[in-house]
Amino acid sequence: MAKSIYSLVLDDEVIALIDRMAYAEGASRSALINRILAERVGYSTHEMRTRDIFRRMEDMLADTLLPMLGESGDTTMRLRSAISYKYNPTVKYTVALGRDGDSIGELRAQVRSRSDGFTLMLLQFFRLWTRLEEAYIGRTDISFEPGRLTRKLVPHRKEDGSLMSSVRGEDIAAYINAFDGAMKAFFDSINDPADATRAAESVMAEYVKQNEIIM
Repeated sequence: MAKSIYSLVLDDEVIALIDRMAYAEGASRSALINRILAERVGYSTHEMRTRDIFRRMEDMLADTLLPMLGESGDTTMRLRSAISYKYNPTVKYTVALGRDGDSIGELRAQVRSRSDGFTLMLLQFFRLWTRLEEAYIGRTDISFEPGRLTRKLVPHRKEDGSLMSSVRGEDIAAYINAFDGAMKAFFDSINDPADATRAAESVMAEYVKQNEIIM
């Protein structure tokens, strides 16, 4: 969406109230004024659509992941989850939305740990998840390194593979739930590698079965 600089004459008192509201919402003055004007004329901006997606994601993920308050923005949403393994390491998720070719954004998962053993097992899960994606979804744009995974989000119809021009928060949330659920299932059975693999694969299979729009 194109943006331009415009000169406006506004009351100082109005700007003071706008600045106070913008600070409370973690937005810039320009972004807030743009949103207020868009709402007044009945237009939905990219930021407004993104916020609606994030609201729907938060509702759907409320039972499994927690939002990281104060760390989300107009185009990013941050969440956290915990793995039931010894000291319950925290997984931090970042959803960054912004169209780039077929991708509507990306999911980043990061876990910081001083345990070499845990980091190695997490890396094993990342490798397994990559193989499961290729088997159940097809080749995806996914990359990982110790403690960090990045996955491009490309919404498409399961039936014919056709790409979607827009996306719902529920569709993104379903993929995050599957990834997070598979990782937790993997670590729940970590003492038996075969069981851990089957548990993660079961989550992936259920995700593909239950959803018409796949990421």
